[in-house]
Amino acid sequence: MNPLYSHCGRYESFTNRRDFLKKAGAGFGLLALADLLQGGARFAADIELARGVDPMAPPLPHFPAKAKSIIWLFMEGAPSSVDLFDPKPELTKRDGKRIDIDVFNGNPGPLMKSPFSFKQYGQSGAWVREKYPNVAKHVDDFALIKSLYSESNDHVPALYQINTGIARPGFPSAGAWITYGLGSESQNLPGYVVLGNSQGVKGGPLNWSAGFLPTSYQGTLFRSSGAPILNLSRPEHVTREDHRAQLDFLKGVNTEHLKQHGGEPDLLARIQSFELAYRMQREATDLTDFSNEPKEMRELYGLN
Repeated sequence: MNPLYSHCGRYESFTNRRDFLKKAGAGFGLLALADLLQGGARFAADIELARGVDPMAPPLPHFPAKAKSIIWLFMEGAPSSVDLFDPKPELTKRDGKRIDIDVFNGNPGPLMKSPFSFKQYGQSGAWVREKYPNVAKHVDDFALIKSLYSESNDHVPALYQINTGIARPGFPSAGAWITYGLGSESQNLPGYVVLGNSQGVKGGPLNWSAGFLPTSYQGTLFRSSGAPILNLSRPEHVTREDHRAQLDFLKGVNTEHLKQHGGEPDLLARIQSFELAYRMQREATDLTDFSNEPKEMRELYGLN
């Protein structure tokens, strides 16, 4: 016989102990479960349960983890590779000549060589433009990939392709895949943070979208000035206690709704985002405040 549990005047049937612990006492059993999950002997099934409660919980990796974090530097608007690390001797030879194939709708311009000279540096013999002598000192630490190309000659689809692998919108970004696979050890900050620029990015948030993955894995944009995240801080006239009460009420309503719509990942992500935003109100502000960093650390990051 399945155990019965009374909740708000109705009885619910449970099929196993895990389901019972999950719901008994408004989830009080999860406190004991969370303590068990902190131990070293966590099994894959337990991790899946944890991710059902918290989609950002770190799963067991297939291989021992070496990297603690990943920084993806995507610098839109950089100079052409022809003017950086990829000299074209044939283009230099044909400088000023017109091409025979009409690819510019009847008005092809002449070919133009790079206005810069190049030299080889390091043991690898990598070519580097003359304007980057300091960069040239470190070329043996670089991995220069010169076989990449875009399936579109338009900026926005090209940006989608380099960030998601597909030139069409609607696919998960690299950061979303990484967060989906590894989770996040931080409970008070997003696992996937995006540092934008003051001009914005062509294609907008789709460049750090979760695509068809659950919404929890999309990037969170941090601003370089002012409030790090828009609409994060509570209004001045709302006390911390009232704010917590509002979130508790919303969480209760949304959780009840989620029970009736178990296949709605966006709803679970919304519940998680409210709670994460509450925890971030202090953490995010401190994270972007560099005034307490020692001078040596600020100089390492080039803040001056």
